[in-house]
Amino acid sequence: MRDDRGPDEERVFLLLQGPMSFFFTYLATALRARGASVRRVLLCPGDRLFWRGPGAVSYRGRPEGWAPWLRALIQAEHVTDIACLGDGRRWHEEAVRIAEDLGLRVHVVEQGYLRPGWLTVEPSGTGGRSRFPRDWTAIEALAGPAKAPPRFRTSFFGYAAMDVAFNLANIFTSWALYPHFRLHTLDHPAREWAGWIFNKALPFRRRRRERRAMEARIAEHRGPLFVLPLQLDTDYQIRLHAPPGGVAALLRRTVLSFADHAPADALLVVKIHPLDHGEADWRAVMGRAAEAAGVADRCVFLDGGDLDALLGRAAGVIVANSTVGLTALGAGAPVVALGTAIYDLPGLTFQGGLDRFWTDAAPPDSARLDSLIRALTATIQVPGGFDGSGARPGAAAMAERMLAPPPWNPAEAPAR
Repeated sequence: MRDDRGPDEERVFLLLQGPMSFFFTYLATALRARGASVRRVLLCPGDRLFWRGPGAVSYRGRPEGWAPWLRALIQAEHVTDIACLGDGRRWHEEAVRIAEDLGLRVHVVEQGYLRPGWLTVEPSGTGGRSRFPRDWTAIEALAGPAKAPPRFRTSFFGYAAMDVAFNLANIFTSWALYPHFRLHTLDHPAREWAGWIFNKALPFRRRRRERRAMEARIAEHRGPLFVLPLQLDTDYQIRLHAPPGGVAALLRRTVLSFADHAPADALLVVKIHPLDHGEADWRAVMGRAAEAAGVADRCVFLDGGDLDALLGRAAGVIVANSTVGLTALGAGAPVVALGTAIYDLPGLTFQGGLDRFWTDAAPPDSARLDSLIRALTATIQVPGGFDGSGARPGAAAMAERMLAPPPWNPAEAPAR
């Protein structure tokens, strides 16, 4: 990143793909209100659907033409900053490389590391590509005053409606308006929707009965309780920054290690992600692995339920790099991270590997956890949400953070 910019230099932001909501429209409004100029690249009909305001240009070319087209646009518009949702999509990976090559500021936005009520806005990358410090001296130097957890209203049905609108716009009009656009997701939206209908909605009563039976079994258990909260295979933190093989490999590895190394009276609870549409049968994957390892009677699959209650009594929590790991640390639970995670630090997570975790894990250092949270909220977390009542205040807080000096120089901070 160039360091020769003066305080009075005009900031010109180029927004790429954002959330499936009006959040980037609100962000553009907030940036303009603070004196910045804003341009927007529309890559698909869904982007167009949720954009209101001037400064938009469409890219309708092939993927191989994206990099030279974007570089020319940046130079023609005198862009100083790029912002995008996540850094894993092909469009965004190339954009970040170009921006860093040209000395631009990069702002990668995501759901918060802290949940709920927080958003991430981070220089250069998030998760496995984060430049957030890894040594405690630097973390403690960044820590600000403690901040109360923000509270915003949101609606799953509102989120789902925007998801459907975004994807329907793409399905029915991409062929004519953006013929070379391809979704970054692994599953076609129609398959996801079918999963929600046939795997979630229609068998709701059966799922509720099964969940209550499993919750009763968990409540009756008196030995150690270990929790594996599953992530989504579509999550780029799984696709790029977790051990090979995705969720299935992680699940099998955990069950096998549990069978070989956990105390004989321990119970493993595998909890499905709340946004998993059920097309992958994780219950069957767990069942086969547990049966083969001889621990079928000590593994429980939970579809739904109260995660916070589980974390509150967990003897340990196993994650790849889910933000649930940070939530679990906040609940005082021992955590082992098998992928690359921003909170995977000595004194917080177990550093001795999965096989030793079952018997040697210890709770996190509360003082260090407090320092980490205060450093996060002082630098790369802002209060807000991508939809619901937190969208407009979140956009305003994000604009303020983007216009402020970066918390560290990304060019000098190593990637994880």
